[in-house]
Amino acid sequence: MKGRGSVLALLLMSSSLLWSLQSCLPLNSGSSDGTAARRDAKDPSSGQTVTVRPTEIDDVLYNPGMGFADFHFGIGSPLPLSQHPRSTVAYVRWYWGDLEPAEGQYDFGRVDRVIEQARVMGETLAFRIMTAPQTPQWLLEKGVDSTKVDGGIFPDFNNPVLLGHHEKLIRAFGARYARSPDIDHVDIGAVGCWGEWNIACCRGVEALCKRYYPTEANQIAITDQYLKYFAGTPLVMLVGGPLRYAVSRGTGWRGDCFGDYGMFGPTWNHMEHVYEPAAQDPLTGNAWKTAPVQFEVCGVMQDWYDKGFDIDLILRKGLEWHASVVNAGYAAVPAAWRPRVDEFLKKLGYRMVLRELTHSAEARPGEGLPLRSRWQNVGVAPFYHRWPLAYRLRSSSDEVVAQWVSTANATHWLPGAIQIVEDIVTMPENVRPANYSLDVAILTQDGRFAHVDLAIAGKRSDHWYPVSTVAVRN
Repeated sequence: MKGRGSVLALLLMSSSLLWSLQSCLPLNSGSSDGTAARRDAKDPSSGQTVTVRPTEIDDVLYNPGMGFADFHFGIGSPLPLSQHPRSTVAYVRWYWGDLEPAEGQYDFGRVDRVIEQARVMGETLAFRIMTAPQTPQWLLEKGVDSTKVDGGIFPDFNNPVLLGHHEKLIRAFGARYARSPDIDHVDIGAVGCWGEWNIACCRGVEALCKRYYPTEANQIAITDQYLKYFAGTPLVMLVGGPLRYAVSRGTGWRGDCFGDYGMFGPTWNHMEHVYEPAAQDPLTGNAWKTAPVQFEVCGVMQDWYDKGFDIDLILRKGLEWHASVVNAGYAAVPAAWRPRVDEFLKKLGYRMVLRELTHSAEARPGEGLPLRSRWQNVGVAPFYHRWPLAYRLRSSSDEVVAQWVSTANATHWLPGAIQIVEDIVTMPENVRPANYSLDVAILTQDGRFAHVDLAIAGKRSDHWYPVSTVAVRN
């Protein structure tokens, strides 16, 4: 290891010397292998390093875990891209009774079918489980008190029977779906009307619903069930629940009336009186660094347009609050606002740029190949899944002769700062002498394929980026 470190130090010193002379070297706009980068290099036989600087692009990127949500797959009326941006997150809500129609009989098939539908559309799933106003009948028959409300039933959330069976439900679904690469995040619902931690469906019976609403201790107990059984899966807590407790234990947060600057009256709105205080709180305001911030629009964007809301202010706040996903209700974006929405999408969530890659111009089978790269996240949020950075060597006939995973943890790549990644990968013994394309990519959680578009030119159809070449010599 000591010798390998010395080799790396010498190579980095050589790289630094090369950078200091770069103004004297020619810059190329690309190469015959499709690389879209500026390239500084010596003759490969000289043993020098190569530095490439990929070309940054300004396109809207439709990447996993960010952008507009596909709400219940368009609720039967999907819109063309000209009216609604393409989604990579499917957001679905189920009532407890849908997922456990009879005691202990869990309908995993319902979720699996939605996961498959999302996968076909290039989406991962986010979901919420709700208890009211459609509570399982078998649960009520066990002696859980309830009251009739708009749309159904509001149960006694403090009843030990309800709490016990709810834990069994979350345990079962966590055992099946926690850490699944098919799940983007889970919305901690269950409590209150539509899982929104409120009693908005209790018109005329507010006093009874307040008595049935879970105590603070039981709110925390329900939250702990999600934290325990969905460990390793990004979680979000709606503002209105025990938010500070949840984010202190690693969740993100969400608001379900994003854009409200007067939907319910002139003196109070969600943006200024609910979300701004949450974003300014030292605890919740920093939750985005490790867990997602999600929003659902108030009404639909056309309502904002009709009411004369300031779209620039709304979108700016979404970026200030480090949002990753916006559920716009799968309604059309007003045509006059689409250019501004597209600019918003260029910053929403993460946006990774490979600024520079330095490596040895040549390598030998069985020996180490040092790779030093500079990355920058120019979005407003990091990754929330452990998606690995990877490299590969690809022949002129498109054969992958070697592939490696970096030691870097890209979930730590917060917006703005330059991230330096240093790896030494070992060239396989059986690689034939030739010139190979050096490609980079961000892989899926299970490492099966590349799936994140970088904000650089040169993307192949398999989502890998050829950024340089390496000569393998005997």
